[in-house]
Amino acid sequence: MVACGDLYKFKSDIMSSEYIVEPSKIESQLNLIWDLLRGKGKTRASLFNLVIYTEKNTRVDYLYKIAQKLIERFPSRILFVTIDASLPPNSLKTSVSAIASESLQNSVACDLINIVLSPDNKERAPFMLLPHLLTDLPTYLLWGDDPTKKDPISSHIEKLATRVIFDSECTEDLCDFARAILFHKSTFGSDIADLNWARTEGWRQLFAETFKSFDQLESLSKTNSIEILYNKHPTPFFCHTKIQALYLQGWIACQMRWSFVDTSLENESTHIIYQKPEGKVLVQLKNCSETTLPPGAIVQVVLKTESDEEYRLERSKISPHIIDIKYSNPKLCRIGSQFILEKYESGVTLVKEIFHKSTSVHYLSLLKNFSQITNKNLSQ
Repeated sequence: MVACGDLYKFKSDIMSSEYIVEPSKIESQLNLIWDLLRGKGKTRASLFNLVIYTEKNTRVDYLYKIAQKLIERFPSRILFVTIDASLPPNSLKTSVSAIASESLQNSVACDLINIVLSPDNKERAPFMLLPHLLTDLPTYLLWGDDPTKKDPISSHIEKLATRVIFDSECTEDLCDFARAILFHKSTFGSDIADLNWARTEGWRQLFAETFKSFDQLESLSKTNSIEILYNKHPTPFFCHTKIQALYLQGWIACQMRWSFVDTSLENESTHIIYQKPEGKVLVQLKNCSETTLPPGAIVQVVLKTESDEEYRLERSKISPHIIDIKYSNPKLCRIGSQFILEKYESGVTLVKEIFHKSTSVHYLSLLKNFSQITNKNLSQ
């Protein structure tokens, strides 16, 4: 059994040194770290356990980053489990350190336990985690891998969690992802969440605010076309940039009780057709490249109705977190209004999904609709 060696070098966000230890000495080494930090202006705190599980890939650094953003608002004990295919067989490496917020005004710091396993040794992960979960505190699991790929230890780790948070960015097929998440929900019973679903929360609130009156809902029911423009510009951590747009249009379809008919790809534009009692609705997902916006961010939504009404919701070019709302019909053009989205910050979506009560009913409805689509890959 390999129990020592070089681990991934943490960035400047790690407050103190990384200590490589034997698994049996994890807690004693953490206590020693805090003894050394006594009087240094840092307070040890934990509101819950956060377990992050992933294979070693380009997104590992991203997951570390959002964990650090999380503790700026809510301190937690972080247990990071990485499966590293480059390790020799039967390998296990453990290290501990204290992780602090980048904010100089924040005096709170948290425990970080890093566990690295070779693929043939991954079944040890639940047994490595269990002794280090702080009792009487909730445990949240951020599953960093594609849930459509069966992992024999997922059931054992999910049983430890109060809430399981997935990231649909990891999947190659959104419909398969929906079926996998519904299976996890029905099999293990934990509350579930999805980071991409949380990333669309501001737009969903915008729609709820825009179409809250009876007349506005009536207009929405007469929609015959929706055009959504999203940011296709990828990063090393995000390449499935269409998913947020798919989630937003799928949510609208669920709430309006439209039935899926077909989808096609035409000149990089995804066309989705829905059936409603009065006829069909055409949804077009188009892309643009905006380096100033996060990948996948929705840039503009245009809805048109059977009576030539148009709702245009688009980001301000001066302040992208402000949405300009414009309405027009053949007889008038209303004075525009604005809606303010929360400014994007990596890690904030994880905070939202951790503290969202139970599982979103709207999210489950969306997954059920996607799961019924066969022989189609919406996220292509």
